[in-house]
Amino acid sequence: MDQSLMDKEVLCILDTRRIQRFLSCNNSFVDVMGASLIMANILDDAIHFALKDLSAEEYDFGDDPDAPIPYFDDPKIKVQQIICSAGNSLLIVRTGALAKQMIRKVSRYYLDHAYSLNVVAAAVEKTDNLGDDTFNLYKKLDKIKASSYTIEPQDALPVVMRENRTGFPAITKDEQLGDYISRTSELCRQKINRQEKISRIEELPATRHFDNRDYWAAVHLDGNNLGNTIGNVLRKSNGYVEGIRARRKINRNIIEIYKRLISRTMAELENFYVTHIGNAEDFSRAFHTVHQGGDDLNYISDASLIIPFLNIFYKNLQGEILWDTPALKIPLYICGGVAFVTKDFEFHTAYSFAEECAKSAKTTAKQTKNLKNGFAGNWIDFQIFPTPNTQKLPLLREKVYHAGGLRLDLRPYCFEDEDSARNFRTLLQRVKILQQLPPRQVNALRFLCGMGKQELYKWIELQKQRGLDLKATLGEPFHHDEFDYATWFDAAEIMDFVPAELEV
Repeated sequence: MDQSLMDKEVLCILDTRRIQRFLSCNNSFVDVMGASLIMANILDDAIHFALKDLSAEEYDFGDDPDAPIPYFDDPKIKVQQIICSAGNSLLIVRTGALAKQMIRKVSRYYLDHAYSLNVVAAAVEKTDNLGDDTFNLYKKLDKIKASSYTIEPQDALPVVMRENRTGFPAITKDEQLGDYISRTSELCRQKINRQEKISRIEELPATRHFDNRDYWAAVHLDGNNLGNTIGNVLRKSNGYVEGIRARRKINRNIIEIYKRLISRTMAELENFYVTHIGNAEDFSRAFHTVHQGGDDLNYISDASLIIPFLNIFYKNLQGEILWDTPALKIPLYICGGVAFVTKDFEFHTAYSFAEECAKSAKTTAKQTKNLKNGFAGNWIDFQIFPTPNTQKLPLLREKVYHAGGLRLDLRPYCFEDEDSARNFRTLLQRVKILQQLPPRQVNALRFLCGMGKQELYKWIELQKQRGLDLKATLGEPFHHDEFDYATWFDAAEIMDFVPAELEV
């Protein structure tokens, strides 16, 4: 906290860091679900802890956009919370000195109740313009994040016993499961009834791929344009009171849309599973929610359920509006990443790759040529990772997917442009066509794509001479000059993860 802000009114933000690492640091469902429960309320609880020396009349934690905002009419209100959601809290504080005390107490609460979860804070002097203040606040927060170290408390020398999954110092033995665990795992397990959960990821059903390995999948979904939406809305707001109401309304819209979207999607996915694959009990083992917070969604499942999930999720997402007024209408768009991994992978590794895929999808969505009325649209990227020691995504694709002047992957895929070769529904249609071919022909097509254009077309002509006209069966083209990318490789690579019963 800057000394110059100690006696000034400030706009303050508390931002939780390393959420994904905290949620997915090991392979125990018990610990992961416990961590998710901790994440659900920890920041709100921490702020209440930080203000326990104040009376209830000295702060306001309301979040209803239609409710009164007493801070501006009642000088005895020392802290006004604007929003608290998804690990972030925005507050107005009468003095920087009080904000500094709060930040220290929140940090202490995180240490006591999550241990390895981090929180970072920033504050700027409050003016009369919430939009400008918010912009300056996030600019300062980004600077602090870029220049600060992320430290995980260890409390032990390297020679002590460490938890097998995380490497954290083991401080106690879990008498129920019999393993030695860290302080972080102890806190997570205190949050959950372990009798109702699968204890290890090894029990998660998996799908056999053509490489003869069994795969599950990690999915990370993240909303687009939220920063721009908030900025656009606040710029059109008249003063702090109207701006706070707008900010709360955005937050309320996100909660309501996601609740509706997830409820519909999970009901349809379970119905698909029960109708075509197994029973409801099997579904509860095959598909798990790791964490849902704000616009951030994380799931794990049997690899064969991810494509149906994405197909249903994005179908239900169509037409959802994040902000709808006569002056401004903003659709909700979401990018996602999927990492198909074997059971050799730890949670954090799988989710690290899923986040890389989501980042790739967002980068493409934000390209000027791909914007939808100025907004980044719905895109999805995926990658199959056969071994835990795989290189980072860009290096992996540069090494594996360049062959004979032909780029193999068309990823990522969009959901809006029906005429694009990179449309997700078009990808699924290609999969459906390939599923009608003999497996040896699909394997050969997959292999020949990697040999380059000349070898690919030689093989296609050879198959025609043998009575199989692939051009008539699959349709042209087999590569796109626009990208110089192979058309059918992605479909051939993931077809084992697409149930034959899925309708596209």
